[in-house]
Amino acid sequence: MKQASHSDTVADDELRDESFMQRFSRRKSEARLVETGDIEQQPEEIAEAEEALPTDEDMPPIESLTADSDFSPFMSPKVSEGLRKLALRKLFHSPEFNFISELDEYAEDFTKFELLGDIVTSDMRHQLEMEAKRRLEEAMNSDEAEELEEVPDITVVDESVTDEGDAEMDDLDVESET
Repeated sequence: MKQASHSDTVADDELRDESFMQRFSRRKSEARLVETGDIEQQPEEIAEAEEALPTDEDMPPIESLTADSDFSPFMSPKVSEGLRKLALRKLFHSPEFNFISELDEYAEDFTKFELLGDIVTSDMRHQLEMEAKRRLEEAMNSDEAEELEEVPDITVVDESVTDEGDAEMDDLDVESET
C-alpha cells in the first residue's frame, strides 16, 4: 500500500479549502489550455478529414445495399443529396424498419368508416334545426312574411289526451274535496 507523501496531503488540503469560484476558475483555465493545444492540430486534422470524405464515386451501388450494410458513408457532405435519399429510401424500405407498430394510435385506416344508417346524431339534429330557423327568418323578412301574417292562427289540439284520462282526473278532484 502506497503511503501518501506530505506534499500530496498538502495539495489535497489546498483543494478542499478552495472555494467554488476558485475551483471553477481553475478548471476553466485548464480547459482553455487543453483547447489551445488542440487548435494547433485541428487544421491538419481537418485537411486530412476532408480528403478522406467519400464522394458519389466511392459509394457502393444502391442495389447491393441490405439492412446490414453501413449507410454512414452516404451521410458524407460530399455525397450528392439524390444519392443520399436513394440510400435512405433503400434502408427504410427494408423489413426491419418498414413496419407499423401496434401501439401507434394513428396506424388505423380512418378513410373507411362505418355508415350511420338511420341514426341522426345530435350535431346533425342541431344543424337541421339551425337551417329550419334560418329559412323561417328569411321567410319572415321577405315578401312571404306579409302573406303569412294574413293567414289566421291555427291552434293544434293534442289528441293524445283521452276521455279516460279526464275521468281519472275528475275522480282525483272529488277525492281531494272530501
